[in-house]
Amino acid sequence: MNYVNVLTPGFNSPNGRAFLFPLAVHRHLLANCGYRVHLHNTVTSTLLDCDTLLVDSKFYRDRWQRDTSAVIEALEYFRKRVSLLIYCDTTDSTGSLKVDVLPIVDCYAKGQLLRDRSEYRTTHYGHRIYTDYYHRHTGVVDGVPDWSEPITENAHLKKLAVSWNSGLADYSLFGPVRMSLYNHFPVSSLLSFPRRTTSPNHPRPMQLHARMGTMYARASVSYQRQLILSRLGPLAATSKIGRRSYLNELSRSQSVVSPFGLGEITLKDYEVFLSGACLIKPDMNHLETWPDLFRPGETVACFDWNLADFDSVLTSLYDDSTARIAIAKAGQKNYLQHLSPDKGPLLFVKHFSNLLSKTKRN
Repeated sequence: MNYVNVLTPGFNSPNGRAFLFPLAVHRHLLANCGYRVHLHNTVTSTLLDCDTLLVDSKFYRDRWQRDTSAVIEALEYFRKRVSLLIYCDTTDSTGSLKVDVLPIVDCYAKGQLLRDRSEYRTTHYGHRIYTDYYHRHTGVVDGVPDWSEPITENAHLKKLAVSWNSGLADYSLFGPVRMSLYNHFPVSSLLSFPRRTTSPNHPRPMQLHARMGTMYARASVSYQRQLILSRLGPLAATSKIGRRSYLNELSRSQSVVSPFGLGEITLKDYEVFLSGACLIKPDMNHLETWPDLFRPGETVACFDWNLADFDSVLTSLYDDSTARIAIAKAGQKNYLQHLSPDKGPLLFVKHFSNLLSKTKRN
């Protein structure tokens, strides 16, 4: 039996909930397969009574700025006491790595990584490969310019591994409320994957859903969304609506534009898969994630970051409903297999097992 402890603040943020959700829901199968998983929200002596320790990055989120040395010391202490130490970065985007962690941990796991790992050897403006792209190609600048810290050793690059993205959670109408309640009342019945979906063949009177916000602290993050809104004009909407109305709107839409935000993947992407609409994203070929949900031209329609083909992609989806529905069906089917009570648990446990078995101490 591999005893696995997880140091985490709990179900108190969207990414934190998505990280913990499959560990909680699939805990019995994990145990049957040799992984006894326990969640800990404090550092006590029992925390280190394990073979493998997963540290949720959200646990130290507020301490990095005010006491970095204390966080480093804690991780170094953990490493001496456990056989395997895995730092689980639950931040958005393929960037924003905590490079200081790499010399200490056995594995640095993140829900999405750059497919070309050598990109982490270079700096990126705004800590993201796409904000760097817009900075270099359009000259957009942030109020407080900042660059990512590069990884300097190949041995540290090899520690990077894909964990699981934020899709393995409950994005139904009341899902966010139930997940939030679980943080205060850990009753297993509060956690279940959504079962209600809308068929891609469902009548859809709206051609395009393009409701999005653009208010980010970094202009380089906002830029892509502002560029898209300027191209769409009256087709786009930035005002917020209630969750029920929002989900109904997705289910009535033929296609949904979901640009990058703080990360390439947004929670809307999963809601779109459930709604049966065709998901339209900026090109995702640079990204590796699990589950593998974003396959350009198969499960999601994509356009270039410079929007050179944006109009033609939209037009082709308008004109060819057969192709649009085929993408929507493939996207929904691929996503739902990871949520199904039959395949989902087995797929997750296999991925979890592969992650831990490939992590070795030098």
